[in-house]
Amino acid sequence: MSTEALDLSFFGVASIWNNDLDSQRGPNKFTKPTYPKDVADAVEILCDKLDLPDFRMVKSAAPNHRRLCLYTCGLGLSYQKLEERVKDFVSQGQNTKAASLAIIHDQAKLAFQALRSGNASPVQRELSLALAGFNKGVIDDTWEQTVRDIRRDLDDPYARAILALVSYGDWHDVLAETSLPLRDRVGIALIYLDDDELTHYITDNVAECIQEGDIEGIVLTGLTEQAVPLFENYIRKSCDLQTAILAMSFTCPSYFTDHRVDLWRQTYRSQLNSWGMFIPRVRFDVQSTRLSVSLSGKPEIRPASRQVSIRCNNCDQALHRKSNRVLPPGSFDSFGTHQGSIFGDAKSGTVCPKCGRHMPSCVICMQWLGMPDPHSRGAVEEEKKKAKSEEDRIAEIDPLEKFLTVCRRCWHMSHGAHSREWFEGRFNERTQEWIGGHDKCPVPGCDCTCMAIDVGVAPARKRNMIDLNSSENWW
Repeated sequence: MSTEALDLSFFGVASIWNNDLDSQRGPNKFTKPTYPKDVADAVEILCDKLDLPDFRMVKSAAPNHRRLCLYTCGLGLSYQKLEERVKDFVSQGQNTKAASLAIIHDQAKLAFQALRSGNASPVQRELSLALAGFNKGVIDDTWEQTVRDIRRDLDDPYARAILALVSYGDWHDVLAETSLPLRDRVGIALIYLDDDELTHYITDNVAECIQEGDIEGIVLTGLTEQAVPLFENYIRKSCDLQTAILAMSFTCPSYFTDHRVDLWRQTYRSQLNSWGMFIPRVRFDVQSTRLSVSLSGKPEIRPASRQVSIRCNNCDQALHRKSNRVLPPGSFDSFGTHQGSIFGDAKSGTVCPKCGRHMPSCVICMQWLGMPDPHSRGAVEEEKKKAKSEEDRIAEIDPLEKFLTVCRRCWHMSHGAHSREWFEGRFNERTQEWIGGHDKCPVPGCDCTCMAIDVGVAPARKRNMIDLNSSENWW
């Protein structure tokens, strides 16, 4: 869905049909791409690139736009591809869906074959008879009443759509069958409605989907600015924040920016942290940062700042030493800097003993380093329950999990348990599967291959992770 001049990868039917293509990468930040001659030429080039069949069903001022919109809906197939798709549906036991797909493409013979293939059910036999009568032009009041009676007892949306067509012979009745998936209804409108009717149909359905928060409307809105209010109402209706932010991360902020999507991203990250799902949150940060790369080649989501050492970033005082000059707690020096730890000497490993500033935070759980890791304490308690004796418990617990670790190349810091889980992976007891580790730093935007450094050293010192609780490594 993209050429050198046009990128429609995440556009919906409404944007393509209405030529609403302003959501190119980097609005208000980069110059818009220049199209070859105009948008119509670019769309035609894209249709030829995709080898889409010509559109000849109705007279249209924009046949190439219809071809591309049909491709977005999964329709407008060549006969060869249509026959393959019908056979696939029949092999899956979805005969009525296969028949309806053939009828949409005006291939009645292929629809008969789909309804008669395999062990035809009574419903499929009735549909084939109804379709045969429709093709012969047998439509009167008795016929319509009979078809309506059959249709009333059916739950299959594709069977109901076929009967809606053969009862009156009008595609508008098929479009009124709301049980049919929206993508198929939009495809039917693209094939059989004229330009004015099609514009009104698309506009009305976009407004309805946005108002109802119906994410079927993504086929119309795409993942553009129009999808933001749609997902907003979807979240309000279903409380499903995850679906919205995972979908919109593909286009926001790489294609456009919206404060609502930024709020969803921060809320989603906070939820994952509150549930202790630090590794999934880091994966989300890394992947969403990669997806936010704009035309300039830089990610729009700003990575976390680099943490360079265990020294205080404010006063450059080593955190493991006590300051020679500490003013009373709560007092300030001539520069207005808070003096003395606000937690007292007992917490001097958490904050600077000179100026009271916090240590850097763990890049995984985002909690302040220097404090006991709740994740590790929970692991210790679990080991206590499993251990048969005190000696076994001490032998099974890895003491490094409670320590601080830092990469000597990128200087990002984390709790030992979290860095080990990120780089070495873990065993998922619920799924009974081993979740593999990673070789790169968990900080989004950092390409440091922390795991590839110092290979072959002692296990306690491998993975380039320094034990910061040892005084020889404190700066």
